[in-house]
Amino acid sequence: MRRFSLNGALFMFMERGEKLTDDAIWNDRWGPGSRYVLWPRGEYWDVRFKHVKNNKLEWLPVADKPFANENEAWQAAYADWERKLKRLESYK
Repeated sequence: MRRFSLNGALFMFMERGEKLTDDAIWNDRWGPGSRYVLWPRGEYWDVRFKHVKNNKLEWLPVADKPFANENEAWQAAYADWERKLKRLESYK
């Protein structure tokens, strides 16, 4: 798994067949709690955002369809995070 944090979110890039561990999901030492996971699924790429509500973990999709490649998936993940940041800033 490759990972990096940028502007308050952690982006985790999974390899085909790799499983997401509890450590990657919950460990604050890995980086920010706002987390995206990107991984190849069949011939496409999927992107999900970690969402916890009422102590229930969900991985929400950032789009209605999969992405053609890793680059498109990354661009969608970061664009989603930028939208979330703008909403958070508007509440200040």
